[in-house]
Amino acid sequence: MARSSNDGDRDDAPGQQSMFEGKSGSAGGASRKRGPTHLKGTRALERLRNRIDLAVKELHRLREENTALRRELEALQRGVQDDPDGTQVVFTESPDELRKKLESYIDLVNELIEAENAGTETEDA
Repeated sequence: MARSSNDGDRDDAPGQQSMFEGKSGSAGGASRKRGPTHLKGTRALERLRNRIDLAVKELHRLREENTALRRELEALQRGVQDDPDGTQVVFTESPDELRKKLESYIDLVNELIEAENAGTETEDA
């Protein structure tokens, strides 16, 4: 069953056409092929466009975050360079809570000093 290389023999195999042949067939067949294929292609392109838009927005957000993190890192590095021998202390309490604790410790120390001073005054007398 050798096939001839003549294009006329393609009529033996229905459904197979050369991509270089002119358009053949009824107008109804051409519109049937274009309709669903065209709509599917359009929907696919719209989904692709939406995905690209989301990717562009995410890239923009990540670039902004990267810039902010770079600035923060540079500020931290400058802070370390300004005082290389110092120790950085970070408190978990809020400034108001910390202030109240410190004031209570100061009051306690003042009371102890006053009590000691009152005790030494009675011994001197």
